[in-house]
Amino acid sequence: MSQAQFIMVPPTTTVYCPERGEGWTLTGITGLDEYTSVMFGGVRYTLPAKEIIEQLLPNQQAREQA
Repeated sequence: MSQAQFIMVPPTTTVYCPERGEGWTLTGITGLDEYTSVMFGGVRYTLPAKEIIEQLLPNQQAREQA
């Protein structure tokens, strides 16, 4: 894995999904090929890290800046 591909997202990072609302990661992310547990409204989902990094994190960052 090259340095450009390395990503680190700690546990309890807040994310946002338009369908499920605000949630948080239950486990950390260290690579795009992983699956990570995310809690939305008391329900645990297992999602691809790529979806979290490319969609859910930017959604939350946009909400915080609004």
